[in-house]
Amino acid sequence: MGELSSFLKKHKRSFPIGLSGKTGMGYILTGGISPLSRSNGLAIDQILEIKGFWGNGKEFHLFRPNTKLESNFEWKALCGAAIFLGIITSVKLKTQPLRKLLSWTANLSFSQLSECINQAESWPNSLSFQWICGEDIFAHAIGEIKNSADESILINLLERLPFSRNRVINKFSDMNSLPNLSLGNNKNNNSNHSEVLGLLGPAWQENNPQVLKILKELMNKRPNKNCYIASQQLGGLTHLNDLDTSFIHRDAIWKPWINGAWEAYDQSKRKRALEWMKECWNNLEFICPGVHLAQIHPHLEWHEKELSSAFKDWLPKLKEIKAIHDPRNIMPPLK
Repeated sequence: MGELSSFLKKHKRSFPIGLSGKTGMGYILTGGISPLSRSNGLAIDQILEIKGFWGNGKEFHLFRPNTKLESNFEWKALCGAAIFLGIITSVKLKTQPLRKLLSWTANLSFSQLSECINQAESWPNSLSFQWICGEDIFAHAIGEIKNSADESILINLLERLPFSRNRVINKFSDMNSLPNLSLGNNKNNNSNHSEVLGLLGPAWQENNPQVLKILKELMNKRPNKNCYIASQQLGGLTHLNDLDTSFIHRDAIWKPWINGAWEAYDQSKRKRALEWMKECWNNLEFICPGVHLAQIHPHLEWHEKELSSAFKDWLPKLKEIKAIHDPRNIMPPLK
């Protein structure tokens, strides 16, 4: 995605990439949540054509339906669930004009994080809030500047946010230039293995204090310093409901994700990290009942539950499509 963004920049165009420029096609095909998704939609919403091979070896070339009335179950299945059905060889993507970005970064306390989340839930779609919580809490707000009047509105909103230290407001030319949403100790470490579980849910509103209390307790229980909880703001994508995809949680406001990590090949530490992840999920499920399958876990006991939470009522039809196009289960399982 970073290479795509750099290429498009030369042509004064952009694509809503995520918080890491290192991800590939999987970012797009599993949904693709970006700090710019609130205004531009998900990465899968930008797909115009898709080519590849079903699990049974047959080739396909599909075009985006003009409206939801032209419902195409195969298109819907591939946009968000392709990994279970076949191999994608190419996609044609819609791009957007390249605009300057405003970036606000700061370290926060839990009470300040609570207030930031409360403010962000009433922001315009051109602004989004992200945070990561480990030894410290690092937050990042990102806004897309559409015109000079818009810029002053966004700066005013960003200046209202509380912070404990290290607050920086800057302007950047593209997503690749933005600071990373990461923890100082969370650098790529080949001696660590990890799993990531992404949740989806509505605005926290009056549940905000309760959720923050739960988060604080969960962070106090984490098995090691490489385990963390983070979140992105979607802010609801219901204005894109006419786009029929396998990302069914169009009303989701927040995507928290749980990162469990352990020393490679240490099975006892792996077990503790996975148990902590399950405890996090169980405690946050009341406010985040959905799942975003940016990562899948067919090797873990919760795979069936994550499929159900990701696709809900759409799952039976997905299984029907898989039975037709991948009858020998060459691709990852939908069960």
